[in-house]
Amino acid sequence: MREYYKKEVNILIAIFLFKIVILSLLPLTGDEAYFIKWADNLNQGYYDHPPMVGWLIYLMSYVNDSHIFFRMFPIATTFVVAWVIYKIALLYKVRPSKAYYTALVFLASPVDLLLALMTNDIALLLFSSLGTMFLLYSLEKKEWFRYALLAGIFLGAAFLSKYFAVFLMFSLLIFSFYMYKRKATKTVVVVTLLILLFVAQNLYFNYNSCWNNIMFNFFARTENNAYNYKTVLGYFGMIIYIFTPWGLYYLFKTQFTKRKPLKRLLVSILAVAFLLFFIVSLKNKIGLHWFLLFTPYMFLLFTFVHEKSLNKLFKYNAIFTFIHIAILMSILLIPTSLLENHKKYSDIVMYTQPEEVCKELDKLSDDRIFTSSYSTAAVLSHHCNKDLTVLFSTSKYGRMDDKLLDVRTLSDKNIIFFNKKPINERELKQVCGSFKVKKTEIAKADFYIATCKKFDYEKYKTFYLDVQKEKFYNIPDWLPVGECYFNDRYYNDDESK
Repeated sequence: MREYYKKEVNILIAIFLFKIVILSLLPLTGDEAYFIKWADNLNQGYYDHPPMVGWLIYLMSYVNDSHIFFRMFPIATTFVVAWVIYKIALLYKVRPSKAYYTALVFLASPVDLLLALMTNDIALLLFSSLGTMFLLYSLEKKEWFRYALLAGIFLGAAFLSKYFAVFLMFSLLIFSFYMYKRKATKTVVVVTLLILLFVAQNLYFNYNSCWNNIMFNFFARTENNAYNYKTVLGYFGMIIYIFTPWGLYYLFKTQFTKRKPLKRLLVSILAVAFLLFFIVSLKNKIGLHWFLLFTPYMFLLFTFVHEKSLNKLFKYNAIFTFIHIAILMSILLIPTSLLENHKKYSDIVMYTQPEEVCKELDKLSDDRIFTSSYSTAAVLSHHCNKDLTVLFSTSKYGRMDDKLLDVRTLSDKNIIFFNKKPINERELKQVCGSFKVKKTEIAKADFYIATCKKFDYEKYKTFYLDVQKEKFYNIPDWLPVGECYFNDRYYNDDESK
């Protein structure tokens, strides 16, 4: 079959090679560095999301600890997803040639190209795709128990990648009983019991960690949201981008009359997804990563398209992807010196020339170095082999350092504060006995360093920890609490007085 599609395969090889080049040129991002920090501090879970991406990076670091190597995981995931698309199509009686072509269409799409960074959404996509495939195999094939075990393990791993997996599981549950009736019971029971083991692990972590994932995903993350028509338009724009306008054109021309089981599967999954995203888009921006969990099923819709149209769709997708490649390569090859007047030039230097920033940090004293941004802290910690920690932050994102840092240990100590933008001296005045701020130039970009003498923990607690407690650690009474590092450290003694 590969020989028959030799031209298409050669195009995909070219896209793959360009993808490798782009990944090698693309600087380490703040989120990637943050997940690497997860792996460097291996734990049962983390503040923002369940722990799977951190666990994967930890395992990969035994082979190589380069972020370029970690990006091989997303590349491998795209091929696994294409294989899953092919196998599910075959399972529901799609002609092998058409199933193969549909997988090629996915690999030629811009979505595949943009799956380049190591994030929790990539782990979610991998494990959920495999879990779905094995669940369907369990429902369709005689060796149901073996496939049910694999489905439960992979769907459980998807849950430990991101809570979003629950929506796919709900869709699969509806489909299983609607399509297979009582026959689905034994598979659903086995899969559910295994998933519950993964859920129990996550509940145990949250019970003993201030309910971090719950507080972030269901409380802090949804604060201050209001209706915005632009986010709704963005949602529909994202659907058009993933399917592409020509892909939607071919879908609208298609009559979905054959292969009822596959049609019912895709309706069960995508109807839930699109309705959920529409509701969320009324108040929140919907990014590409929201759709990753459901991309295999979006592309499986193309198995209903005529094979000649699939051929055209592949060509158009490949052209669209090469346009993306040209734009990305042009951006990545722009000399940073041409961007000196850009308002984010300090960020550009930090991400593209971190070694120059590290040289400046090496000149500082042995006092502990802090910053107000989790991405800055994570990126420079990784590149400079130093422990930069977040302080003065009341952002809902990247609060892992709340657990790693006991602020009480800084009392009456000297600390150094490093920032990409001018430092708020009022903040320093509140908590420092005395301080000195200086601006330094690194690769023609301005950075700011402050030396804080006699750090006042009690004042910091008043101005910052109290705010953080109210926003992120004000656990509802209906949630039982085992341990909570934040409240146990800073507030339990107060309550006992």
